[in-house]
Amino acid sequence: MSRNTKIALIVIGALVVLCAGICGISFLLLPRFANNIVSRQPADAKRVGAEIAEYTLPAGYAEVMGLNMLVYKMVVIAPENDQRDAMIFMLMATNTSDINQAQMERQMQQSFQQQFGASGSQLRVVGQESVTIRGQAVNLSVAENDASPKLRQAIGAFDGKNGLTIVMVMGAVEHWDNALLREFLSSIR
Repeated sequence: MSRNTKIALIVIGALVVLCAGICGISFLLLPRFANNIVSRQPADAKRVGAEIAEYTLPAGYAEVMGLNMLVYKMVVIAPENDQRDAMIFMLMATNTSDINQAQMERQMQQSFQQQFGASGSQLRVVGQESVTIRGQAVNLSVAENDASPKLRQAIGAFDGKNGLTIVMVMGAVEHWDNALLREFLSSIR
């Protein structure tokens, strides 16, 4: 075997060992890292929600999921008794300066439009509502799908504790509760 062949085999062997080590470490650490990003533990979700904004939970609701991904934080607030038709609230905050309110709202709309589109349904804006969140006038865009069950979504943006925050509310049209929506949104401080 020539000297160059031996060097090449040593380099290739070292790369294989390095790659195997990286794969092994990733296999062991990635699940832990992922568990720290998304949590269904009530205490974790409540902590993430408190980092986004202060608010009062509607009666019978709880923080059911929290996501903490570097520059994005999200909390999902839903009925404690897992009612399928009830409204669900989501607050998502970002502290990155390279995205503005219109871009973030558009990205959220596109994301949900893709989900509705996958089922053959289209999501269409059916109105606008003006609400006050944290003393700021916020324009909510209200959209509905064109399939059964008929779902409604309201989405708006405001300045949260640590940057731009999107609020999104989803629920069945027949169980949509405007009073509950306004109660929750007015409780955000």
